[in-house]
Formats: sequence, structure tokens, C-alpha cells
Amino acid sequence: MVAKTTDQKQKKNSFMRGVRHEFKKIIWPSKKSVFYYSLAVVAISIISSTMIWGLDNVLKKLLGLIIH
Repeated sequence: MVAKTTDQKQKKNSFMRGVRHEFKKIIWPSKKSVFYYSLAVVAISIISSTMIWGLDNVLKKLLGLIIH
């Protein structure tokens, strides 16, 4: 029983060392680039939602003319 828990602890410690090692390899984006990427996402979301809203209104008007 004791050997199993120490083996589990060793595996856990080895895993955590590996995680820390891999985290050192990550190239994190700068605050400036995160800001600009976020701004681009918001802008594209607004543009695409406006286009969908416009298309929806046009189709609604056309269907209204066809049905009536």
C-alpha cells in the first residue's frame, strides 16, 4: 500500500514537472496584440450581425410582398 502511494506521488510530481517545463515553451501574446485581436473580433461580430440583420429585413419585406 505504501509503495503504491509513493509511486503515485512520483508520477504526479513527474507530470507536474513536465507541465511546468511545457509552460516555459509557450510564447504568450502581448497585451497590445490581445487588445487588437479582441477589437478585431468585436468589429467583425458587429459587421456580420449588421449584415445578417439587414438581409433578414430585406427577406422579410420580400416575403411580405409575395404573400400579400
